Amino acid sequence: MHSLKNKDLDNLLAKLVDDSITDEELANLEKILDGDVSAQRRYFHYLDLHMDLQERVTRSKVHPKARISIPKWKVVGAAAIFFLWIGFSYFVVDESAGPGSSAIARVTGMDGLIEWSAEDGSIINDLSIGDPLREGTIEGLNSNSWVKMEFNDGSEAVISGISKLKFSQSQGSKVLNFTQGYLSVNAKPQPKNNPMLVLSPGARAEVLGTQFNVVASPQLTRYTVNEGLVRVERINDGSVQEVSSNHYVVAKLESRDEFKSVLLEDYYEEWKSEFPRDVRRGHLYQPRSAQSALSPHRLRTKPCLWVEEGRKPELHFSVNIGVSATGPLPVLINENAKFKIRGRIDTNMFGVDDSNFFIVGFNSNYAHGGFAGKYVTKEKVDLSSKDNNDQFEIEIPVSEFLKVKKDQFKDSLVRSSSAGLELLDLWFVTYQNIGLEIFDAEIILKDE
Repeated sequence: MHSLKNKDLDNLLAKLVDDSITDEELANLEKILDGDVSAQRRYFHYLDLHMDLQERVTRSKVHPKARISIPKWKVVGAAAIFFLWIGFSYFVVDESAGPGSSAIARVTGMDGLIEWSAEDGSIINDLSIGDPLREGTIEGLNSNSWVKMEFNDGSEAVISGISKLKFSQSQGSKVLNFTQGYLSVNAKPQPKNNPMLVLSPGARAEVLGTQFNVVASPQLTRYTVNEGLVRVERINDGSVQEVSSNHYVVAKLESRDEFKSVLLEDYYEEWKSEFPRDVRRGHLYQPRSAQSALSPHRLRTKPCLWVEEGRKPELHFSVNIGVSATGPLPVLINENAKFKIRGRIDTNMFGVDDSNFFIVGFNSNYAHGGFAGKYVTKEKVDLSSKDNNDQFEIEIPVSEFLKVKKDQFKDSLVRSSSAGLELLDLWFVTYQNIGLEIFDAEIILKDE
């Protein structure tokens, strides 16, 4: 975008958030944003930064209910316009550069906000089931995202949650470069001299034909093999393990621990979050105590686009906490388990009162591979007591979570047991910015 146009856009955005924009200027802002990919990205980035700043200023105010505000009608109106552009122009690319050119895979299932991009900068986020995909990078951009791809030879790959997978072909081999999130692969038999290659933080794997799962974070990768055999090499020292069915191996980026394939008989049913290790989305910070010492980390919600097929995109505020996705062992759900959540709601935020609610959800996978579904519940927090410093502690039985059932025209919630499933990650969503902070989350089997 031209620098002069950038300056005009920034001036209008500043007036928007300061509540000084006129109707004429608002119309001019809409005109600038209409059809301009660069301007639209700048708009949303600006709004994101402003909301972060608003939260920090609000926390430092002395007087209760003090707040920097944007009139709700202007934010909703501008956001609605922005969302319409997402559908019609934001990620429009030249047809000749589309994802179907020299396709090596196709989309066979999906939900949430999914983005595909190519080396030449082409981007598209309105993928549909059946769309062909050429070499590129596919990402799940929010907690409820998942996408299933089928390669030309019938091999399948699923990513779920906040995930990033670059896929290509090199000298007859499929190459999957997986840098973040959860990946499940069902690989058809590959040519002996051209195995499927999987690259991830700390590890490199060769696959001839098998079903396996990969959990990747910046610090480590865990390969779990459910069928067949996968050869995994730890990058930092070249150690190699042949991982057979019902075994797993963990490769850490900076570790000299023994690199060994382990029988998959160990798993957790109880779990407690550990920050910053388990942070997948949110603003992580450490408040100072009265003694000027740093307190334990807190994870505060950040703005996000919530996109589901058949629904208009919505601006929500969320945090995402890794469970199996960031831990050394899988966490399986016990039917008698319950979540114990400690946190805070910022009553200095506009619109926050003594009774507030948020959505709690988790993504799950089958214990032996493959995406199993999303489960959600709605939790109400009572802050009527003035002695709790806006803090809360709640317990939610696993049985209260309902499974999201995908239908052609709309979703529905059904009662379906999650017992025995692997819990990938845990997320919290609010429909307005109530300054939700999570101190820690646990899975417990009995009252402590």
